[in-house]
Amino acid sequence: MMTLFKAAGLSTVLAAAVALAPAAHAQTLIVDVDQIYKDSTAAKSGQQQIEAKYGNQLRGLQSSLEAAVKDWNTQIEAAQKLAKPNTPLPPATQQSLEKARDTLQAAQNRFEDARREVNTVGQYVQLQILDKLIPISEQIRKDRKAQVVMPRGSVLAFDPAQDITATALQQLNATVTTVSITLPQQQQGQGTAPAATTPATPAPKQPQSR
Repeated sequence: MMTLFKAAGLSTVLAAAVALAPAAHAQTLIVDVDQIYKDSTAAKSGQQQIEAKYGNQLRGLQSSLEAAVKDWNTQIEAAQKLAKPNTPLPPATQQSLEKARDTLQAAQNRFEDARREVNTVGQYVQLQILDKLIPISEQIRKDRKAQVVMPRGSVLAFDPAQDITATALQQLNATVTTVSITLPQQQQGQGTAPAATTPATPAPKQPQSR
């Protein structure tokens, strides 16, 4: 009876293994899209063009913003020294505060506008690379008889043997070496790209009555 039970159990295991065999054979390939965006020849071309066109402009605008923040805080500190209970600030001091505030707001707006434009251009560069990467990944999938290709950022763990990033990168570099940073007319001014992280503008100080 024990022998028959073991035999029956073994048959069940074998049947399950046969049933799972097709699923086990299916492969999921992985490609590190972020690495492609960073290391491909086309990506480096886009980065160099963006730096050449916008680099000095952004650094200049950021310097102006930092100077405006410093001036605003200086005016606030000066106003605090003159502040008295139930007494308006001297007109000249009030005018200096308003001027510093307006200068700060204008500097911040110019910097944010330029940053949004650069982000949109960067997104457009990535879109051009992705347009080329998709058919390359599809061909690799077919060649390896895999089921799907997923971006590295969408999985928690994977077999390194299923990583096709190096192959895809090589084929992409052979396909495209440069991209355009001139936005299509219909995309200009939309500013739909995600905002990049920038140094936060210090909160303006408020005059305190003594």
